[in-house]
This record gives sequence, structure tokens and C-alpha cells, in this order.
Amino acid sequence: MEPTRRVADGLERLKDIFRMEPGTRMTLAQASQSSGLDARVCVHVLAALEDVRFLRRSGDGLYEFGGTCEE
Repeated sequence: MEPTRRVADGLERLKDIFRMEPGTRMTLAQASQSSGLDARVCVHVLAALEDVRFLRRSGDGLYEFGGTCEE
């Protein structure tokens, strides 16, 4: 599978998890494992999801749904 497709698939897996399982909170390591993305790539995917306010990072560093399903 080409790298771009792998990242797109991982992004969709993460979005689906946070949409379908309200209250889900994840560490970077958990998000990496759930998405199938290397942690070095996953951190950038998570940052992009934060930028569009799909995710937010809580005070304890866990990623959680940010309240918008548009992205």
C-alpha cells in the first residue's frame, strides 16, 4: 500500500473511533496502535485533527473528541 493511502486510512480509522465511541481518550501510543500509523506520522495526523478542532488534547496529554465532525 502506498504511504499516502496508509496515512489516509489511518486518519479515517482514528476519526471513526472518536466519532463512534463517545468519551474515548487516547495517548499518542494508543492512537498510533489503533490507526496502524508509526508514532512519528501519527503525531502529525493528531496535530492536524487538533488544528481543525476535531480533537483536543486535555491537560493530562490525552487526545479526545473536540466536538466537530466536519473534518
